[in-house]
Amino acid sequence: MTPESLDGLSEQISDLDVPRRRQPSYMSSSTETPPAPPIHSKAIVATDITDQFVKAAGQLDVGQVIKDDYFTLFESVGAIELMDPKMDTGFLAEGDTIDDEYDVGRSLLPEEVLGIIDKLLCLEMAWHMGHPLSQTLFTSLYIDEILGSTPDQNLASQSGGKEWSSEDIALHQILRAYCLGLIKTCWHVNNRVQSEHFYEEEDFVTHTYNRNLLDDVDDEIIFNYLEKARISSSTSTSEIWKALGQRLTFRTAFLKTVSLASERTSIELKTSWDNLLMLLPGLKTAGDLAVAVPASFSVKLQRMLASTVPPRPIVTVAFDAAYAHLEKMCYDGQALTRVLKYYDSQSLITFVALFQARNPQPSVYIRTLLQHYLFGEMIMLGTMSIRQILDDDLASIVLPGDQLLDRANDDVEVPQDPRFNMATRMEIFRSRAAQSFLDVLRTLCQNRCRTRRTLHHAIADWDVLQLDAEELDIELRAFTKEQPIREISLTPEPIYQFPLSSWCYLYKLRQMEWHVQMGFELEVYQPDELAGMYWYLQHLASIHLAHLERIRIFVLRKRTSFLKASTRQSSAADAKAEQGFERTLSYLNAAMLKVTATFGFAEALSSLHTVLLRLSLVRTPSLPYSNDDLRYDLRMKSFLHISLPELVPRAQFQSASMQVGDSSATVLRRAADAAARARKDYELLSKLDAKTARCQGCEEAWGKDVKDCLKACIMTSISISMATKALEAGGEPETKYRVEMPEAGKGYHDWWVVPRIVAK
Repeated sequence: MTPESLDGLSEQISDLDVPRRRQPSYMSSSTETPPAPPIHSKAIVATDITDQFVKAAGQLDVGQVIKDDYFTLFESVGAIELMDPKMDTGFLAEGDTIDDEYDVGRSLLPEEVLGIIDKLLCLEMAWHMGHPLSQTLFTSLYIDEILGSTPDQNLASQSGGKEWSSEDIALHQILRAYCLGLIKTCWHVNNRVQSEHFYEEEDFVTHTYNRNLLDDVDDEIIFNYLEKARISSSTSTSEIWKALGQRLTFRTAFLKTVSLASERTSIELKTSWDNLLMLLPGLKTAGDLAVAVPASFSVKLQRMLASTVPPRPIVTVAFDAAYAHLEKMCYDGQALTRVLKYYDSQSLITFVALFQARNPQPSVYIRTLLQHYLFGEMIMLGTMSIRQILDDDLASIVLPGDQLLDRANDDVEVPQDPRFNMATRMEIFRSRAAQSFLDVLRTLCQNRCRTRRTLHHAIADWDVLQLDAEELDIELRAFTKEQPIREISLTPEPIYQFPLSSWCYLYKLRQMEWHVQMGFELEVYQPDELAGMYWYLQHLASIHLAHLERIRIFVLRKRTSFLKASTRQSSAADAKAEQGFERTLSYLNAAMLKVTATFGFAEALSSLHTVLLRLSLVRTPSLPYSNDDLRYDLRMKSFLHISLPELVPRAQFQSASMQVGDSSATVLRRAADAAARARKDYELLSKLDAKTARCQGCEEAWGKDVKDCLKACIMTSISISMATKALEAGGEPETKYRVEMPEAGKGYHDWWVVPRIVAK
């Protein structure tokens, strides 16, 4: 291109002049139609098409849309309506400015510093509750001033040219130190959450809007700055200065705790959480003296974070609510350290299940810490391999003292040796089952809704794993020389153990029960569906119980054979094998007792809800867009394509759950008997020691869970008595009694929805 052509192009560009005005009148909140911007160009002829556009739009029917092929859904969702104060972050009202007029270098009173620090704590907890940084901590002008400066400037208080008194310097040093510690704490938390499995749209917002959360500043530098600020706060003996010092001490301890969280040493971690809990009450001291400084927080800062996001208000969390959330986080963190001590695989699963079932559920940060402790860097609990956990679980359920789990098989390299073939096929099974086993723990670490949703997919995965395990069982039979047994209580035909597929089937049944039980917890089922779903839970429990009995029969037969083959002088290997059999039988007996209790309780509640439907105390709502077949398919969607157990046909489900052919009095007697049996079973469970119950490390939580089930069982017996009275009274029971269903989290146990029948 020649210089002359470049000059000509420059002249044409300069002709495209859009005059800039400081504040056009149409940028205000007025409803007047803004004028078209004046464009002056020799090459452009502007034509007003407003009337034509309005006329053409008037020819469209209601709901009709004309869309350009290149204007996709992504553009339409991301489109911002300019000049709309609810949509346009950059919109300025009449007399408004784009920057805040608050001076972060102004003098502050001690009460104001205390108010700002307490407000920052509330915003920090709001972030932990799931709100984005743009509506919480990033609305602080003091935080923004630190993040907008260079790392060197972060560590020096700057007065902006103002002359400060010694008190001003100390107060700004305290506030700046607290903000630095807060930002670094958020960096540690954000990194931990991002490194684990979570759902941002449901749990936590990790987006930092390209802000650097002091990731290039070492923790020790922050600790030194916090210590200097704490020393300066101790120069005065007034209550307000002591309160500032206590908050700095807490921030230091909190930062140390989250920085140590990646370490998987239970003693050091527990000490850190214990110290944090001891410092918590200090956050409430002199709270009534704090003076809020709302001008130091501004929603205008969102304009510099994300221009494509509509403006959103600052999240407001009361100090008491923030303190309660922080306190629970600390208690959960303290309890979480117990998982690092391994007892056995079933105790580990029990710990995770009960820990995640806490109400309210642990925060996202604590849940991601749990994931890190469980299988961070593919090392279980920081010290064990996945194979160790998997083999221990197989040995404790289906393969006690079995040659299939003998580590010596790995050293055999002769292909014709049966031990080589056993080791090869067991490794194939481990490689396939390890991920499914880990997913059981990972699924339990999610929020409750996501857990149930993930179980839907996990059940199908375990069904496929069971089929693969059956093939391996058949192949292994040729090397283990297993002989079939005859057990009349199971089947008249000779049967084989199928240990690997039995193990898979057991876990699949447990997850199917969890899926149904969490439906009660999350209020998925309508009141008129409770009778049917509790019957299906009873059905699953009966299959589960029969399968446990089958496993127990094979373990007993294997133990008998072992005792016959063992030498009179027992060796250390024989003693170890005998301990393995005792351990497995102990687990199977405890598991059968628990499943029996579940079976009885589900039968009692199914029968009770059935009678309530018959008495019209619970009514079926009108569902014009649904029918029984569609609702059944919806509730059984997770089980439709499962090979075993086979899905119950809807007609059989309806007949069995409503107990067609039995009178209401008979159904209530059956419910009373089932509730009494379940109560005895739960009483026996409550008396088991932690080792037998497989709840080591979570004895208190397990005991509370069993006692809550026992209380719910007693309440069920009372409701059955009230239903019996309503039945015997005759007439129209709905005119004399009413049924109150407990809200989620308000009953004795979330998995057992016990209706309360009261007289009107």
